[in-house]
Amino acid sequence: MEEDWNLFERIRDREQVLVFMNTALKQKAPFIGYGQRITIVFNMYSLWDLSDSSTQKAQQAFYELEDKLISRLKDQGYALYAGRISSNNKMEMYFYAKDDWDWEREMKRVLADFPNFRYYFSMNLDADWSFYLEEMAPSPLEEQWMRNAKIAYALKRRGDNLEKAREVQHWLHFPDSTRMDAMKSKVGALGYRIIVSEFDTTRQVEPYVLHLSKLHTLDVPTVNAVTKELFVLAAEVGGTYDGWGTRLILRFPAKLRAHLKRIFLKMISAFK
Repeated sequence: MEEDWNLFERIRDREQVLVFMNTALKQKAPFIGYGQRITIVFNMYSLWDLSDSSTQKAQQAFYELEDKLISRLKDQGYALYAGRISSNNKMEMYFYAKDDWDWEREMKRVLADFPNFRYYFSMNLDADWSFYLEEMAPSPLEEQWMRNAKIAYALKRRGDNLEKAREVQHWLHFPDSTRMDAMKSKVGALGYRIIVSEFDTTRQVEPYVLHLSKLHTLDVPTVNAVTKELFVLAAEVGGTYDGWGTRLILRFPAKLRAHLKRIFLKMISAFK
């Protein structure tokens, strides 16, 4: 089973939640024969008590349970894990189980190994996977936020200082020059610099391209706020936001490693 796990924020019932889901399932959903949607809700307050009120320890305990539960159900072929939705006080896990699986008896048996967790579970028939496809799946803006997180984490792993402000470039597309000009009038007052506005003959759809830049950091909350601003403004005038890019700014240890690597490679090439 293919997996592509993504994490993004969402406002649900006026509360900020985090959605962690396997978006790869969208390509083949619904899965015939897996029509029972099992929801397991864990109370995080009980974990905080067991973890000396440490949110980090409580979350780690939950993640360990999550890994064991997924592995057990997956190895036995009972269910597919769609993902979870987490808030301040609870974690909601969602599985799609086989139609003929005696889910209640088996879930009680599996969860009996985790007596320190307070939880409840339920089952809803969802043969067309409507919850996963319509309620859980990301909106176009949330898909952009997923990409933001992936890029930011990739840069961080390479040693980038995400808190260091730098020029970040953004691209938007429009079906005609009138809509592009309307966007230009909006972004000028918001601190964006117009690099290029042109007609791209290679594009058959939305051929008018607006290339902007703005000085900001690359921490995920900031990038999400900037991309949301441009995403919403572009949609208001009938255009599309198409992502961002920037240059790498390494922290000192990463700079040193990169410098030493270059020296090492030069030494190796000298002896070839």
